[in-house]
Amino acid sequence: MISELLDDDPIHGLAGVVDADAEESPDEYAIEPGGWAAARDNWIVIDEPMEQGCLVKYELWDGEPPAHPPGASTWQGTVSLESGIIQPEDIAGSDLTSRRFDLGRPGRRWNVRVHRERLGHGAFPPEVVQRTLITLQFWP
Repeated sequence: MISELLDDDPIHGLAGVVDADAEESPDEYAIEPGGWAAARDNWIVIDEPMEQGCLVKYELWDGEPPAHPPGASTWQGTVSLESGIIQPEDIAGSDLTSRRFDLGRPGRRWNVRVHRERLGHGAFPPEVVQRTLITLQFWP
């Protein structure tokens, strides 16, 4: 892994992740029936319930990352990113520019894997944590 960032301030109503230069917002209708994530140029839409809040973690790899541990739902695809600087976007349209992650290479198509796992498994009971961790892994 080259770089990672955990944005540990919970996001309520995550719509997805967008490129800093994106002119469009994530479109939930891009998700196929039965799915929970999808990608188009400059954005990745993620269907995450509003009430729990989620934490977002970004990982930049120089090759395909190892498989995520069991217990996480996984979606994988590709996304073209104009600036290569990404940030979360919520359904309220709040300014989340302070939560940007720079992949370091503009104008590139990336492989991306998104993991969604409910915190509370393991050391913490779900009623204590009540959050979801969204991990986005990018590699060339």
